[in-house]
Amino acid sequence: MTYRYVVYDLQKNFNATFDDADFTFNQILYWVMVVANRLRVQQTMATNSDLFTSTFDDVPVLTDAKGRKYIDLPEQVMDLPNNAGIVYITYNEDTCNCSGPAFAQVWFQGVNLGNVQHLYLDTYTTPSSTRPYFYRVGHKVDGSGVNRLYLLGIECAPVKSVEIAIKCSLDPKKLCNIDEDIPLPDEMVQDLVMQVLQLGKFIMLMPKEVTNEGEDEAVLNTQMYSNRAVNPPQLQPLQQQQAE
Repeated sequence: MTYRYVVYDLQKNFNATFDDADFTFNQILYWVMVVANRLRVQQTMATNSDLFTSTFDDVPVLTDAKGRKYIDLPEQVMDLPNNAGIVYITYNEDTCNCSGPAFAQVWFQGVNLGNVQHLYLDTYTTPSSTRPYFYRVGHKVDGSGVNRLYLLGIECAPVKSVEIAIKCSLDPKKLCNIDEDIPLPDEMVQDLVMQVLQLGKFIMLMPKEVTNEGEDEAVLNTQMYSNRAVNPPQLQPLQQQQAE
């Protein structure tokens, strides 16, 4: 089922339910993609299947200004525990890229950034070209937004490219064709529609007085202050004695 069909159907339902519903097509489309991502993660966590796994070969290995080797993730990755969104990364030790004999394939192991320093404390865990590791940096490096995997152990190996398999999530910024099918099983599209409808109905039913419109429309009660000016409050007896 395509994005266009689902979004137009949702928009028609909102307009039929609420006379003042003014949700735009792009707004509903964004909700659809956010909810679809949540359903994809829930399905992956529940089944541990590779339904949403994609593979990419010949991903180039780059070097940053500090001499660290890394790859840019080709797609958004599901944020799963223990880097489970990265299914595997591999390169061929004979050819130093992703092609070559199977017996020469080398597989990277995932590690958290905070544990990298501990790898070098033991001879059996020290990163090398035959025992490489990777860690993810998904926010910023030196103030620049990135989505990278840094590679350890291949600093001295001329690795040109790697093959990677990841569990992908949907990126709203990369959707170019709304006539594409929503990447969900048919039995999950109903859950998608229901959750987006609930989200829209929650927004429409939100009380007017709790919404922040960025301006203060409260009317100042001047009568209370004018009464105080005409009839000032009487001093307490103790305060009168002190004043005397």
